[in-house]
Amino acid sequence: MAAIKNLLPQCGLYRTTKPLPEHEAEVPAGILIYFHNHSDSGLPVAVVPDHNIMNRWHFHGAGIPFRGLAWADSLVKLPTEGFYSLRKEIEFDGGSWPKSTLVQLGYTKTGDPILFIGQIRGALEENDLFFGDRGVGIARERLAILEPLNVYAEPTQEGGHTTGTH
Repeated sequence: MAAIKNLLPQCGLYRTTKPLPEHEAEVPAGILIYFHNHSDSGLPVAVVPDHNIMNRWHFHGAGIPFRGLAWADSLVKLPTEGFYSLRKEIEFDGGSWPKSTLVQLGYTKTGDPILFIGQIRGALEENDLFFGDRGVGIARERLAILEPLNVYAEPTQEGGHTTGTH
């Protein structure tokens, strides 16, 4: 299995281009999945998104194991959900955001990228950034305009960590 594992894609977010054989209903073509290549069963698994909190998908369950390397090769790797800055201005219906704007990258269940702009809410006294739950769609081909950022998260019981593109 170790030799096969070396042929598999890395764990992460992907968009399917073909249905998963024998599991077409659960994993059709054209959806967002989390691919995991070191499950307890020893087989790679596809995990479908369960729910979305703060513009990030959460994937639960053991996933659907499969054996077909050809199907794994058909997956399209997606950049990690998280925080980025724009390398150049982006224009869209209804407006534009300038170069260096702080954005959060998320996805639809069909793996289409959405950008959410970071905002300071003037009416609040907190010094917090706000990312709304409605964003602007961006073509996958334009994702190269995103520059990864790390954002420090408050310490949890296990200690602090960064969140963003890792």
